[in-house]
Amino acid sequence: MSLATGWALINGFRLMKKVDSLMRGNLTSELDAFMSEATTAGCSFLFAPALPNQGRVTAGGHQYHGSQLITESEASADPLAPALDSELKSFISGERPIHQLDLEQVRDPSLAEHLQRLSTRGAVVIADAATDDDMVRLRRAALNLPQVALIGSSGILTDIPTLPQVTAPMIFANLLIITASRRKEVKGQLRHFAEHVESSRSIWVDPDDLPAATTICESIRTAFADGNSCLVAIESSTILDPDIQQRRLQAAEIVNLLANCLQTVCARPEVPLLAVILGGDLAQAFCASAGIEALSVQESSLKGGAASKVLGLEGFQDVSILMRSGGFGDADALSYLAEK
Repeated sequence: MSLATGWALINGFRLMKKVDSLMRGNLTSELDAFMSEATTAGCSFLFAPALPNQGRVTAGGHQYHGSQLITESEASADPLAPALDSELKSFISGERPIHQLDLEQVRDPSLAEHLQRLSTRGAVVIADAATDDDMVRLRRAALNLPQVALIGSSGILTDIPTLPQVTAPMIFANLLIITASRRKEVKGQLRHFAEHVESSRSIWVDPDDLPAATTICESIRTAFADGNSCLVAIESSTILDPDIQQRRLQAAEIVNLLANCLQTVCARPEVPLLAVILGGDLAQAFCASAGIEALSVQESSLKGGAASKVLGLEGFQDVSILMRSGGFGDADALSYLAEK
């Protein structure tokens, strides 16, 4: 974290910590690590995690999904990373100034000046937001202050124009979609893919009876040999352990298993391969086990994300990788990939 933060600031980049708009995950520890390093570098922070176009808004310093606090919404029932608190200041540890911007202040013409007064070194400004316009105002105000680091979801990037990119065309013969996610939106996309892509095979992994990695790899290769795209996912109907720690241990075991499968299948494929990895934990475990340190975007016109190539490693030349921490937003996005 220290190395990345220092490099970004020296080279003139704006620091941003991406967080889930439903405040799921180990946010307190992540934010503490990020803010500790950035504070040392002289930064203050704008904390604005709203994602209005998905109905995720901030009001009174609390996060809502629609009209419900996130702790009363479906996010509170996430099997592995439930939303446990809706008050944003609860995710900020340590002794640092915390300020609040309400909607009236966010929409006031003097927002930039007010933000500047509050943005002392190490301070956190929590901002309410209910519309995309609110997010645009907040980001523009922050970008006028060089020392302000952003903390938010993709909502904070609303209206940023896409720069033209020179990208290589993506060519692949085999498509592998692999995930350990139990999230509702991901499960819906997997079902849509399985139902609408005729030349596909689905491999469901039972968490209570995990097969060996070699068994899964052989099933994937068989699917490819038969001309099928392949989808690998955990069996979502399995009853979860009531203890959250046991769930996380089981999830870690599944993630490591699937990461090993990915590494085996991606290393020196027989034909060009697109590997779609859904889930931040799985993507991280795969990169760690395969020794992947850098990726280069090859095509950014895909529905829902950009395909990348692995840099600096032999054996991955014919592999394109598309990673997403969650779903793609559209139910047919995975099916679209099969049409490429």
